Amino acid sequence: MDSVFRQRLVGTLVLVALGVVFWPIIFVEPMENRPIELQPVPARPSIDRTAIPTPTSPEDRVRRSVPEPERDVAKQSQADEQTQLPDESGQLAIDALANADAVVELTLQDDPPVAPSLDASGYAQGWVLQVATVSSQDRAAHLVEQLVNKGYPAFAARFERESAIWWRVQIGPKLEKSSFESMKVEVDEVLKVESMIVKYEQPS
Repeated sequence: MDSVFRQRLVGTLVLVALGVVFWPIIFVEPMENRPIELQPVPARPSIDRTAIPTPTSPEDRVRRSVPEPERDVAKQSQADEQTQLPDESGQLAIDALANADAVVELTLQDDPPVAPSLDASGYAQGWVLQVATVSSQDRAAHLVEQLVNKGYPAFAARFERESAIWWRVQIGPKLEKSSFESMKVEVDEVLKVESMIVKYEQPS
């Protein structure tokens, strides 16, 4: 490379470097150091703490528009007291059912079709024969099993009374109350109980 050209190139680079260094000093206006002003803390925003109502499902809205089935609370309470078995007692006289073929045949007879009667709420009204009230689910299940084995359409219904769980052992349901009248006499005689005919309550 020609020495003259090299000198000119070096000189140009030096001038550019000097321009980069001194340009801000000569042409850029220095920044003014202003004191920092602290702004007051904004007030805490107000929050609406009104409780949000629980959302309702379409099923809940339908339930509210449908009347509750009519219940005979007094009669059912009487049946619970009348058929209650003490915890320390034995079970029903299930063994006596071995000789109760006549009762079983009566129970299994087909009732002629009838039009269901409606209660004041417009629900079909059914009836059951309440045989026992016990405080143990196992005892209720055992009684139901024994009754079903002898041909009775029995079942257990759970309910709460005075913060305790109880179980009703019932036979049915049937649409006609008169269907249980003769059956009740036979069941009371064979099982040594005082059963009671009450309205059927759909499990909740």
